[in-house]
Amino acid sequence: MHIDMVLNIICGLVIPWLAAIPLIRKKPRVLALICPIGAVASLVINSLGFQMGFWDFTPFIPNDESVSAMPLGLGIYPILGSYMIRTIQHHKSKTALVLFLFIFFTTLLEFIALLFGKVSYGNGWNIGYTFLSYVLAFGIVYLYYKLLNRFRML
Repeated sequence: MHIDMVLNIICGLVIPWLAAIPLIRKKPRVLALICPIGAVASLVINSLGFQMGFWDFTPFIPNDESVSAMPLGLGIYPILGSYMIRTIQHHKSKTALVLFLFIFFTTLLEFIALLFGKVSYGNGWNIGYTFLSYVLAFGIVYLYYKLLNRFRML
């Protein structure tokens, strides 16, 4: 296995799930209900971005680019989405601020990955569009959370 893929698995999947242990212990329902939508949003957006040539992620896997980002789609993004919802539950009057901070933090993480050459952009993509893609992803998670609340599931 390529060292970049091992790094993706450790940083994108293992560490986020270890960081989720407090959430697993205290609010397993949040994790169980939010992680799937976070993963789906991430995997769909990433697949579209790879297919349209907007970004690439190391290791570069010809004709199957999304595989390299899959650990992040199953780890860091759904875990961040779950923590975002948990934070919103604690600070209901500051929902917009919480959303902005999670979107900004995730964009900052990607910017660092961009600086280190882990991510590369193409076809006019830039960090501003990345911010907007996270607005979409975290927005989907938030709307799903509102739907769950409506049905009294969360």
